[in-house]
Amino acid sequence: MKKSLATPLIVAMLAIPAGALAQTDAERIADLEKRVESLVKKDKARTADEEKAKAAKGTTLRASTDKGKLEWTSADGANSFRLAGRLQLDGVTFSGNENRLASAVAIRRVRLGYKVRIAKDWVSEFDVDFAENAVDIKDAYIGYQGFKNSEIQAGHFKVPFGMDTLTSSKDIWFVERAYVDSWGPDRRFGLAYSYGGDRFSAKADLFAQTIAVDATGIDQGWGWAARGTFAPVMVSETRAIHVGAATNWRRPDAGSTNFGVPQVYEVDFSSRPECTKASKAKFLNSPKFAQTEWVQQYAGELAGVWDAFAWQAEYQTTSVTRRDGNPTLEDHDFDGWYGQVSYVINGKRKYAASEGLVDKVSPGKGGAYEILARYSTLDLNDLTATDAAKGGSAKNFTLGANWYPNTSFRVMLNWTHVNNDEYAKPKSAYGGKVNDDFDEYQVRLQFAF
Repeated sequence: MKKSLATPLIVAMLAIPAGALAQTDAERIADLEKRVESLVKKDKARTADEEKAKAAKGTTLRASTDKGKLEWTSADGANSFRLAGRLQLDGVTFSGNENRLASAVAIRRVRLGYKVRIAKDWVSEFDVDFAENAVDIKDAYIGYQGFKNSEIQAGHFKVPFGMDTLTSSKDIWFVERAYVDSWGPDRRFGLAYSYGGDRFSAKADLFAQTIAVDATGIDQGWGWAARGTFAPVMVSETRAIHVGAATNWRRPDAGSTNFGVPQVYEVDFSSRPECTKASKAKFLNSPKFAQTEWVQQYAGELAGVWDAFAWQAEYQTTSVTRRDGNPTLEDHDFDGWYGQVSYVINGKRKYAASEGLVDKVSPGKGGAYEILARYSTLDLNDLTATDAAKGGSAKNFTLGANWYPNTSFRVMLNWTHVNNDEYAKPKSAYGGKVNDDFDEYQVRLQFAF
């Protein structure tokens, strides 16, 4: 009897603290739940405060220095700011020349600017050149990229003509571009639309004059241009073949060239012998073509990359059409072309199909080396029966070697043999002698970011 009473008693006594313990755990769990709920509320409030602060102060940009770029970008990529610049130090000397061509050193380019993206679709670019102790505005435009693979540009930028011209000066293969770069429209005020795909690109531009021209109250010249490219072979960015065509029609720029009297409807062409501006002598100089109605230009392009090899060639024609009512003035036609090849060691050039351009050299670990060759010619002679144009013609052959220790630095060496004809000559200040064939030796040290 005592045994049977003792067992329930013991169980009851043990149950009392167990119940108390269970009750304590429940209270603790409830307390923890309240604390967690409070922490969640505080976290939400803090997040909301942070979002309000961001909205009030603007978007946070994160710095990046990848591949030599100095760029700040938002986490979503919708906003970015890139600081861009370049410095090119040149030296040149000559041999075999009969005219006065001085050995010299100079700053070829020293530029500083920005590239900005705002609210994902709006972009802008601006850069200024300070070489020769002068201020020269280059690109200065606003763009909209809200349509797929497209951009609308308004401002001052390069007219879509000339593959060598459209290649950035920090990425050109040789110290100076080929002869045909000298007569294109280059940068103008304009409104343009471009579309780029995986294998093609297209751009059209309606443009006016460049910033540097003094219009003197005369209506500005204007024109239009179009360029299209296609990659019939596009195995990859490093194995591609490019074909392209371009044209531009433009009226002469307004300007004042005769003792302050506006000289309208006038054009001319001239070129240095593919030599840095450290030497000023120009051997190809057309006469001034007065009463010009239109300047019409056409170009064909062939280029490509294939592993370590790259090549690029252009043929361009230029026609000068005179205004009606000038029977003693002839229309004139000129042409020029170049072909260049490159071989890169421990690096590569890529083909940018959406722009229709062969891109710069990307060096491998330890730096890259490049050897190059180019043949280039320009003919500014058109020996018509009346009003003959004797601007001279030249044929150049260039060998080059480039060293890329990294993505920002480049050392360039060029040797060029210049073969001028009987009409090619510089101004009398440099000697004025024709048929002057000579050699150029050029070097460039470049830093770009």
